[in-house]
Amino acid sequence: MGNEHYKTGRFKEADQLYSQAILQNPTDPKLFSNRALTRVKLQDWTGAENDARKAIELYGPNHPLSMKSYYNLAQALLGLKHPVEALETAKHAYKICLETRDSSSEVLSQFILRTKQAQWQINETARLRQLNETLANVEDLLQQQLDKELDDLEVRYSRQEIGEIGRNEERAALEKEAEERRRNIREAFKNAQVEETAERIVPDYLVDGITFEIMHDPVITPSGVSYERISILRHLKASPFDPLTREPLTEKQLIPNVALKNASSEFLEKNGWAVDY
Repeated sequence: MGNEHYKTGRFKEADQLYSQAILQNPTDPKLFSNRALTRVKLQDWTGAENDARKAIELYGPNHPLSMKSYYNLAQALLGLKHPVEALETAKHAYKICLETRDSSSEVLSQFILRTKQAQWQINETARLRQLNETLANVEDLLQQQLDKELDDLEVRYSRQEIGEIGRNEERAALEKEAEERRRNIREAFKNAQVEETAERIVPDYLVDGITFEIMHDPVITPSGVSYERISILRHLKASPFDPLTREPLTEKQLIPNVALKNASSEFLEKNGWAVDY
């Protein structure tokens, strides 16, 4: 009954039925896996995390059937704003997919890219917040300096060391100088935010020649060209030939391009926007 409710989108009812079933059979990993998936749909991230971890524990960490639970766990972790652990968990699920030739590998491949994007967004938000806080602190110091200079000016005026015209002229000069300093500081901070203003370009060598999307798990063919693993496997199912040379090509001839994979990961860490390229 829980499965039927899930298929019709009645996730709360499905959750209740899975919970009842778990009370009767608390050692069945499939029940925890199904409830975890339901809780992902309900965006009950903590509940989904707990259920997914329990399912993995019951299945065994390297059991082929634990793959979906790792994926559920990764989604829950991402929902809980833990992108680093979510990424590692998703990579493990992706590895099981490739080993078992599960059809979920393409979905997981896209999720891994989204997780890298989420990680970049969190880092970028923290960087900009820190940058803005630093700017605010610098401007506060500039204002304190101006206030002191104006106070000193008023002391001189009260001692009749300068007249009213001189005071007004010097006050205007101090305020103009302070505004100029403030403008220069803001311009310097603006230039520091190069990601916000610079043209965004993905290097051609990181782009898959079949889907034209950035690669995260590239493999190299005997002809020396690299493709995203999922896209070249999809191509080979339809046509068992090298896309470039048209020579016969099999999955066994594909070799992981570790250097390109590392380059892609490093690029995505600094340019999360590239996932939507």
